Amino acid sequence: MTSRLGRLLLAAFVPLAIVASAAADTPSKCASAKIKATGKKASARAKCYAKAVAKGETVSTDCLDTASSKFGSGFSKAETKADCHAPTGDSGTIESKVDAFVDNVRDIVNSSAAGPNRCDSKKIQAAGKKAGIKAKCHAKAVSKGVPVDSTCLANAEMKFSASISKAETAGPNCTHSGQTNTLESAVDAFINDANGELTSCGNGTIDPGEACDGTNLGGVTCSSPAGASLPTCKPDCTLDCSSCPNGCQVTCEPIVASQPIPNTYQMIGIPGPKLCVTYSASPFAPCSTDAACGGASGTCVQTPWVTADGFAFPFPTNISTTFTVSSATPAPSCEHPACVTCGNPDAACAGIPGCGAPPDPPVAPCARNTCCDTPGFVVPTFNVPIIGGLCGRVDQVACGVGVVNTSHPQTGDNEVTKVGDTSDPGDDCTYGTLDDPAAKPCNTTPTGAGGDTKGKVVRTVGNTQPDAPGIQYRITTPEMATVWSDSQNPCPPGSTYDTGEMLVSQLVLNAEPTTAGATGAFADLNGDMCTHAGAGFSSASPDGPITVGPLPAAAIPYGGGNSIPVAAGPVFSGSAPLFDIGFIAITPNGSPTIVAPESCSCTPVPGCPE
Repeated sequence: MTSRLGRLLLAAFVPLAIVASAAADTPSKCASAKIKATGKKASARAKCYAKAVAKGETVSTDCLDTASSKFGSGFSKAETKADCHAPTGDSGTIESKVDAFVDNVRDIVNSSAAGPNRCDSKKIQAAGKKAGIKAKCHAKAVSKGVPVDSTCLANAEMKFSASISKAETAGPNCTHSGQTNTLESAVDAFINDANGELTSCGNGTIDPGEACDGTNLGGVTCSSPAGASLPTCKPDCTLDCSSCPNGCQVTCEPIVASQPIPNTYQMIGIPGPKLCVTYSASPFAPCSTDAACGGASGTCVQTPWVTADGFAFPFPTNISTTFTVSSATPAPSCEHPACVTCGNPDAACAGIPGCGAPPDPPVAPCARNTCCDTPGFVVPTFNVPIIGGLCGRVDQVACGVGVVNTSHPQTGDNEVTKVGDTSDPGDDCTYGTLDDPAAKPCNTTPTGAGGDTKGKVVRTVGNTQPDAPGIQYRITTPEMATVWSDSQNPCPPGSTYDTGEMLVSQLVLNAEPTTAGATGAFADLNGDMCTHAGAGFSSASPDGPITVGPLPAAAIPYGGGNSIPVAAGPVFSGSAPLFDIGFIAITPNGSPTIVAPESCSCTPVPGCPE
């Protein structure tokens, strides 16, 4: 049988040999300080829970808040050092990793029980302390750009093992025993993950969101004639083409590796990261629990999700988006036109028979009863967890268009901004012309501006800056969202809105998911002092603007991978309970695949409000 010391050394030095042999990175005081702050918070948060478990009390929110506040200050101070490896503004991402780690430790030790249990308390505290010490080891190495000291890591391992052994032998009341290796693995996985996140820029590998890393330029060269010149990589892993006499050479990467760009593609929606919802204290920040979002219940929700009228609800996975790129646009643009098929837009909507069928008009209170019969955008029926549970579905109502930009380096500019005004601009959809109707009261009464579906939405694309590295896309999908109270509750898969069931709302909108980022707002576009009549985007910021930028929005990595498109904009529903609302959608997609070719052409029909 292996001796206790032998097991200890084996557990310590096998992973250490792998970590310590890694090549040295570029020194970074910023990354070093962030790693140290990460370890400190892990230790402090674990200590908060350890104290509570020892006494069988609820964890002190003041203790948790203090740990979070010190962590935030540490990150902010670190980013003033200007030599960060990872992107700035990543405190939310790392803090969610810390919180998830401590929750995992609590679950391992005693299934997150309240106690009282002094043994469990000591084990939770020891795991946090080990994380803090190992983080210091890595921080010291990163600050000097040298491999981490294996002796430093081994000392942390030995102190931790001794603490766990002492706790488990001190008394018979431990919830579990023999947990040293399990807890060691949890700590090591957390530290390696956080360290990798904070030092990925500078490790010589081009990770998602990076254009280059050190001397690894990802094959990018200078445009001809370039002589002996090459681009350089900035400390934040973005390309610097200033050394190229004629700029960097742009190439058009394939959408699917090794396949021609003209093709028909499909993306399937997948579960994505947990993010704080729009109306939380930390909108769109990564989270593991509601505490990371300010503490309000239900504010940390796994994507995909949509917020509308100040309410967030999970959106279904397995959303299918099929689009066709019929021809490739050459470099340096590489912005290829995309088309989403519809078939017959005047076909009856199979999912809402209660609205009637053409050629008859929609059955009141439905706004529409026609949909695409062969849609490229398909959303499974989903449950809306309000008012006891409602059914929701989204149907495509017209063909869609968009672009896929595969330029490398990225030259596209595909952020989407939509600004709306509830006032009716008339049939020409232009304010200040002769057909403008008389202004309505800025309220939600039947005769008010919020009581109709009229209004104007101004859409702009781009923010004058190239998008983040990767394959960016934005695709418009004209659609109708229907919400109803179904006779079966909760909403079963494949439910339809039938005669006799209660329609709650029906909204027609042009959603435009984009991986580059989106902004939505209400504004007074015609000078009548009325922006919207209804809830708007949220109680805290009804007019907005609400911006969903990179992190969480994410492009497809060059070579393939998952992406996160986002959408934002105003909607004029014209009826209770929604009236004028702002919506935010975050809908992660899996890597695109090539499917059976489709013939697709689309000429968008001008309309109003957009």
